Amino acid sequence: MRKVAFALLLVLLTSCREPLSTEQFVRGAGPYVFSVDMSDTTAAYDFDLYTRLEGTHTEMITLQPNALLRAEWRSPSDSVLVEKVYLPLQGEHETYYTRDIYEPYRANVRPVEPGVWTLTIRPEDRAQVLPLRGMGLVVKKHRD
Repeated sequence: MRKVAFALLLVLLTSCREPLSTEQFVRGAGPYVFSVDMSDTTAAYDFDLYTRLEGTHTEMITLQPNALLRAEWRSPSDSVLVEKVYLPLQGEHETYYTRDIYEPYRANVRPVEPGVWTLTIRPEDRAQVLPLRGMGLVVKKHRD
């Protein structure tokens, strides 16, 4: 009986840990707004973007090679950092009607201000990203 209780306790203790990565996905044509918790001052964060393009094969091959996005980071104290990001529109997994895009965005980020940040991504050229199903953000937390 003690072994069963110990095993159960071990499972409960290990299942209560914070996950090292989180994902959010916002459907539609944008803007895409993500809440990013960077409260842990001992951690660094990596960010990846993902999406799925939908359309015919002919529409896919006529797309520009990159989508220009405007990324706006808003800090907990309401400071704003804006940057332009090029998202390659070539994917590794493609069917006749879809193309999956998964691209590293930023690595080893240590925020100057801990807390919950807001990332808003807007397509600069709406026509270029009409086939986007939405935009996803993967946040990976790590300690060196």
